Amino acid sequence: MILKKIIFKASQIKWIPKWVYLLGVFQYIKLLFGLKSKTPYLKLKLKGYDAKVYLRPKTSDFKIFKQIFIEEDYNVQCPKEVNNIIDAGANCGYSIVYFKNKFKKARLIAIEPDPSNIEILKKNTAHFENVYIVEGGLWSITTDLKILDKNAGKWAFRVVEALDDSKEFKGYSLDAIMLEYDIKTIDILKMDVEGAEKVIFEQNYQYWLSKTKFGFLELHENYAPGVTNLVNNRLHALDFEQSKSGENLVFSKRSNLK
Repeated sequence: MILKKIIFKASQIKWIPKWVYLLGVFQYIKLLFGLKSKTPYLKLKLKGYDAKVYLRPKTSDFKIFKQIFIEEDYNVQCPKEVNNIIDAGANCGYSIVYFKNKFKKARLIAIEPDPSNIEILKKNTAHFENVYIVEGGLWSITTDLKILDKNAGKWAFRVVEALDDSKEFKGYSLDAIMLEYDIKTIDILKMDVEGAEKVIFEQNYQYWLSKTKFGFLELHENYAPGVTNLVNNRLHALDFEQSKSGENLVFSKRSNLK
């Protein structure tokens, strides 16, 4: 266990130059001390980004920040033209900040069910145009959903369909989202929905998947056994090319890449 901790800490050293480049020395030090503070959120100015972003101490925000801005899990070859992005499981909004900084004219639909995440998500995206927040979860059909495991962190709770009066928020299908926002083609689909991807890919997937050019998908085999094979089969049937970036499965139609 001690050896693993030493190896992990050593592996993080390589990222220090990137942290310093992105935040500057003093802001990086301030962040490290602020992560254990009782302040509701920290404000960070990122090099190359117009507005500050907000980070909640003692939450998964730091991990997500590192994956997106430091390790740059979404920095891969994307379609030539990006007009519509759907972000399912938008959490605190860092993925939206990243995508909108890269594709400034794109319209982005963010889907997030948790009220506290939505609050910080709105703060992190308030300065952007053409960002629309759907307060709910993603599912295979439009229905009512509830949280399955309320003791999980707000970045990791799972949802199930509410078949009685226990509903907590609305679930939306991708078909319904496309219809509501008049989306003919999903140029980039980012999906991190803690196992719900199995339900989403199991049924009613034909239309929206056929209209998707490119996607980032985090698979949760531990929550939804069999989801990896299911998704691979669905993508293979529609001739998607697959690769990995960080924790994400990246899928794309080869003809749409630069």
